[in-house]
Amino acid sequence: MEYTYEICKRINNIKREDISPEVINDVRYRTLDWLGCVIGALGKECAKAVLDLTAEAGAEGPCTAIGLACRAPALYAAFSNGVISHMLEYDDTNKIAIAHPGAVVVSAALAVAEAEGLSFGEYALGVVAGYETMIRLGGALNPAHYDYWHTTGTCGAFAAAAAAGKLMGLDTTQLQTAMGLAGTMASGLICTFGTDAKLVNVGNAASRGILAAQLARRGFTAPLDIIENPKGYAAAANGERDLSFITASPNGQLMIEDAYYKIYASCGHTHSALDALMDLMEKNPFTYEDVESIQIGAYSKAVELTGAFNNSSESKAKFSMPYCIAAGIVLGQVGLDAFTADALNDPRILELAKKVTVVDDDACSAAYPAKRTQTVSIRLKDKALFARVDLPDGHPPVQFLEKKYLSLSTMVISEQRARSIMDRILDINDGQAITGLGEILRREIVYGK
Repeated sequence: MEYTYEICKRINNIKREDISPEVINDVRYRTLDWLGCVIGALGKECAKAVLDLTAEAGAEGPCTAIGLACRAPALYAAFSNGVISHMLEYDDTNKIAIAHPGAVVVSAALAVAEAEGLSFGEYALGVVAGYETMIRLGGALNPAHYDYWHTTGTCGAFAAAAAAGKLMGLDTTQLQTAMGLAGTMASGLICTFGTDAKLVNVGNAASRGILAAQLARRGFTAPLDIIENPKGYAAAANGERDLSFITASPNGQLMIEDAYYKIYASCGHTHSALDALMDLMEKNPFTYEDVESIQIGAYSKAVELTGAFNNSSESKAKFSMPYCIAAGIVLGQVGLDAFTADALNDPRILELAKKVTVVDDDACSAAYPAKRTQTVSIRLKDKALFARVDLPDGHPPVQFLEKKYLSLSTMVISEQRARSIMDRILDINDGQAITGLGEILRREIVYGK
């Protein structure tokens, strides 16, 4: 099967009339959710470092690196926005691809749409194309790929190339070339988790994908079968040969419809357990003082990545199931407030976390990654509680998404400014130039002011 050709043909054939009003509106909300994650992270030291580097480059361009008043070239803007959008670990994700599509795809699509002077309707096509590629390729390569490779960084490079290529008007062969170029630049290792290097995987994917599309448009050559080539990407970064998910058409839906929003500001591998916990707390009110023990049953990858207690830093705690469960009980939520310095050293959370054990459950592992099954067993002083969740709740009401955006953005800018930007995004129509949104973002969001 010519998988590279098939995915590129699919991307090339997506037309505006193929995208329902519901999906177009979802693109608005995914852009809003992405932007909230960017704005909320602007106070972080590594965000300042990336923005300083972008400003110091002194390169003029047509694109917006959010947090800077000056314009930047597409590659710089996409890298900066990609890094910062993933900083809070609050950006959207997908279960089967085991990836964060929005951080890469929106960063790349926004930069290219600005550079090309495109409309929101055209930008939406690029976003849909990027999600389609990220989720189909990630779903085909995983779960084996995720043993070593950070899918958001690796498949993200292909996704950014698809988004950029779609927006640049590349034909199918040129898209294949862009994929070939992206494939030889695609990178990102799991061992970076819990460090700032994980963020670099995201920014790198967004910028390298754009670079691949730019080179393809200028006549560079590359393997046209980069995915399925015997010496190509799947063989090198997967080892398995069943890539049929790339061409599967589940119910004919676009894959962006299968991406889910994050309700909790922690690693996605903790979310099913947190959903189960919150349901138990709502139906059976109790406090941390009532808890004698907690056991989390989870799939192997969740145990590997989140099973140990760690409160040494915000990023480490977000990858610690015992910490997240304890914080959820003590604080009643697992938003950004659960990872402040005060929370990380809260004696109530630390004491309760000692009572949390995370075990590898064979049934949960057998269902992964199509399902993210996790169980929560809580022994209280007077009774035992149990809940199981197969997939986290990733499609909350739009009111939740608006509230989430405002809670993040008002950490840095005024509520008036935040609401004005939100209204602009949610009211934008097909024909409006995306550059108008960029102008507002550069004017209203400048870090340090």
